[in-house]
Amino acid sequence: MYDLVKLLFVSSLLGFMYYYVTKNVSGIYIAVLLVILAVSVIFYSALSRVKQFSRAQIEQIDEMSGEQFEDYTKFLLNKLGYSNVKVTPNVGDQGIDVIAHKDGIKHGFQCKRWKKNVGNKAVQEVHAGIGFYSLDKGFVITNSNFTNSAKQLAEKLDIELWNRDRLIQLLEQIKKEEIKEEKSS
Repeated sequence: MYDLVKLLFVSSLLGFMYYYVTKNVSGIYIAVLLVILAVSVIFYSALSRVKQFSRAQIEQIDEMSGEQFEDYTKFLLNKLGYSNVKVTPNVGDQGIDVIAHKDGIKHGFQCKRWKKNVGNKAVQEVHAGIGFYSLDKGFVITNSNFTNSAKQLAEKLDIELWNRDRLIQLLEQIKKEEIKEEKSS
């Protein structure tokens, strides 16, 4: 999808270049049309992702890629009332995938969409990320569970763990709130 958007933007750039060289107005029309098309693709993609996320069950989350799970966590946190929610860059994230604010507290989340239990390393990375991003609180969120060792370390370092059961609870909470909103509108 992003390749299509890049192609549309490059094509529009070529349209502007065509106009510049030939002074033929059709190049401008083509370029503007391609920019509008690219923006439409981006908007449609974002809208369909929100619809997909709002309907997600744990089984769909289990099938997400790691990057999709980070985006889903951003969606989830927004629904839970967090503000200024941002996904960190994929490379060099220093152990924090999503940063969010709530009640004046800056939170950092590491997202682990795994089939096996999450171990100590994720907790250690969040602990390091707290200092790097000047966070007040750190979390590890997973669609799986945690090893006993990770639970012990998290307790010692005051890192909050959201496991599969907690994630399912949050999904149910969001569904109930959406039903209430639909009934009141």
